[in-house]
Amino acid sequence: MKKYIKVIFASFLVILATLGLGRFSFGMVLPNMQENLFLNTTQIGFIGTSNFIGYLIGIFFANVLYTKYNTHKLILNTMILQALAMGFMIFFTNYLALSLLYCISGFFCAIVNISIMAHISNIVPKDIRGKVLGIVVSGSGVAIVLSGQIVPYIQDITTQVPWKVSWSIFALMIVILASLSQPGIKKHTKHKMPEIKLSSNKYFYIPSFWKIATLYMIFGLTYSIFVTYFVKAVIDKYQITNSLSGDFWTILGFASIFSGLFFGILADKVGAYKTLIFVYFIQTIAHFTLTLDLNSSVIWFSTILFGISVWSIPSLIALLISVHFDVKRTSQILSLVTIIFALCQAIGPVAAGYIYDLTNSFTTIFMITSLFTLLATILSIIFSKQPIKKID
Repeated sequence: MKKYIKVIFASFLVILATLGLGRFSFGMVLPNMQENLFLNTTQIGFIGTSNFIGYLIGIFFANVLYTKYNTHKLILNTMILQALAMGFMIFFTNYLALSLLYCISGFFCAIVNISIMAHISNIVPKDIRGKVLGIVVSGSGVAIVLSGQIVPYIQDITTQVPWKVSWSIFALMIVILASLSQPGIKKHTKHKMPEIKLSSNKYFYIPSFWKIATLYMIFGLTYSIFVTYFVKAVIDKYQITNSLSGDFWTILGFASIFSGLFFGILADKVGAYKTLIFVYFIQTIAHFTLTLDLNSSVIWFSTILFGISVWSIPSLIALLISVHFDVKRTSQILSLVTIIFALCQAIGPVAAGYIYDLTNSFTTIFMITSLFTLLATILSIIFSKQPIKKID
């Protein structure tokens, strides 16, 4: 493990920046952005969805770029471009212009995320891979903690469009973290990706591919709705302050720091499918809790449950790929299943926003997401009982 400390820490910083600050902080700035720009929930949902559309497009370029360029140069350049796209958003008020720029940000985010996850999977030995991937994805949790405190603080000290100040800070932080991550990535910068002779479409006829893809697409649909609308949902339902909603968001982020590591260690011992049974069951309770008409203290319960389980899923998906398929196919398979994942996460925010504008309530939305996560729990049970056959 000590041999890989530098690359693990660098990868942690990359995920913290690109996914954590570039995407998951959006949930904190969303209420103020919506209020400032006079947008309905469908429009604000479209901005969130545009990021996932960009992510989806980026997936098609990720594998090619990863195999063509040195990892450290690719990640540095794409992180800077992501930050620039985010920074330019503060100069526009039209939601379509904002959507376009956030789409571009999502495009570069996909390239960075897939590259760093494939990089780790290629470098780290199988026996500690689950643990390492868990540590890396916990960077998103740290970013959520930061945004949960930074955004309310900015709203307290400035009246001049707080979301723009917060968003600018996050963009600048991405540039800084991109530079700080370079030494660790350079340490293992070379990777070999042999030519893959099996065409991509043949994977669609392999059952194990669809096992992984199905579990991942359910995650894409459900988590994208939760992280986009959680803050708005609790403010709407319980009329809590922005500061308190930031505290909820911070607790969610803090709990999520340990999710990847804890369930990664468990997966190394009992297997990824059995681990996903627990993860998705916890997710089901977290989503369903938000549908209940209970005291506002129930938010803490939902927040902790969602946080403690959420970021384990991407690392478990990456682990499943390495278990089912040969390591030289990791980048390509991860790209393919992420395409399906990205389609679902792109649908989530805008569909949920539309449902909210029709019903003026998030209850129906979280009831639907809890049913999907329950389905994933049942599927994980079924898949865990089936033998795994390695595909070269």
